[in-house]
Amino acid sequence: MTIINLISSSHHSNPGHLQPFGTVGSLINIEEINGEHLNILKFFTNYISKLEPIVFRQVLINNIHYNIWQTDEQLENEIDGLSKLNIYVESLKQRQRIQMEFGDFLDKYEKENLLFADNLPEILRKYLVVPQPLQCDEVLPTLQSAILVINGKNTSPLMFNQEYDSILCLLRGNKRMVLVNTNKYPDVRQIIIPGNRQSRRSPINPEKVDFNQYPELENIDYYVTNLTAGDCLFIPNEWIFQERSLDKTISIIYNIDHKQILNINIDEIKICSTKNTFDSSFTLDQIDWSKMENEPQNLKEIIISLVNSKSNNFEKWQETFSKYFSFDLSSDSETAAIFDEFYGIIDIDGNGEITMNEVEQINGAHQHHISDVLYEMIKLAHDKQKDDLETKINIEDENTQEILENEELEDTENENMDEHLHLQNFKTDL
Repeated sequence: MTIINLISSSHHSNPGHLQPFGTVGSLINIEEINGEHLNILKFFTNYISKLEPIVFRQVLINNIHYNIWQTDEQLENEIDGLSKLNIYVESLKQRQRIQMEFGDFLDKYEKENLLFADNLPEILRKYLVVPQPLQCDEVLPTLQSAILVINGKNTSPLMFNQEYDSILCLLRGNKRMVLVNTNKYPDVRQIIIPGNRQSRRSPINPEKVDFNQYPELENIDYYVTNLTAGDCLFIPNEWIFQERSLDKTISIIYNIDHKQILNINIDEIKICSTKNTFDSSFTLDQIDWSKMENEPQNLKEIIISLVNSKSNNFEKWQETFSKYFSFDLSSDSETAAIFDEFYGIIDIDGNGEITMNEVEQINGAHQHHISDVLYEMIKLAHDKQKDDLETKINIEDENTQEILENEELEDTENENMDEHLHLQNFKTDL
């Protein structure tokens, strides 16, 4: 590791004050290896176990489908059906989720400041090779997800991995990455993820870091690197990271269960390392994703799963229920307020963390109160989705409009009954 520069200054005169996150101060170059991934034994013992980041330079460029990711036109033209795939994207200007076809997103994301960040669509899995350290039979089950991220030139908020180690691989473009070890600086963790559960995002503006307001950030080590297409970066568990996309970028993030991988017997890792040669034909479509996507099916299972998880906090609950309702509850002030009420009712002692003891008290009048709030929340989310959809539909053909209106009238009664029965199930789920 190389220390680039170290500037010591007082609280009021630090040149990093009101500068972008990780651009001034104690900047440390992240260790690098060129042209190859590490052997799994070295990766496990020196980086995963010790929570140390490392960059793998140009490890993707020889993958058979690497070139297909270099332009939007290649993706659309060479992958049948991709353009018509329905996806959800984030509008960074409007701060809300929008549904659109993949082809429309590729046409608009740079001009309209749109972001796609979601599980890698199944149609794209055969175009990505499993990273070499994960190709061991003993290690592969620790892979929890593969997240595809497509965005234009922008700066991300500060992000934090509570459960996962991540391997971020850049398929296109250039990114500047800044990492901070919160195991070394626990006070930084507290301000990045504030105790006030109503705050979903980090309160810090990464473009102008205020050292007067956050002196904890003044004298810490920032681990930095510039990634180019073909590079991968290992981001350890419980490290803050922030990325600055310098142009249009596509990246894939492999999330590894940190606790699970540490529980692998070291002898199995050693055996695996002797045969861990890179198989360039082992693509993501060959993985049985159903084992990794074993998500809870009802609200009771969801709540118990959240209580038992390491990231049992307001933000994780809101994110999980947003996925369950297919609506970003934080994107609208009304749904955000109702979810806050819902969380507060279950969190009986008001300490910001829900326990199994509090879940076991969901019965009687308490259960009915929670069910009523859930009913209002899903109904409001449903109405918001409906309103969003109606504003996007522009029907020019009057006959088509009439047909749709007639179908809507015929379906309304059945739809209302289905919704009523679905919402009534909340009481039995809980």
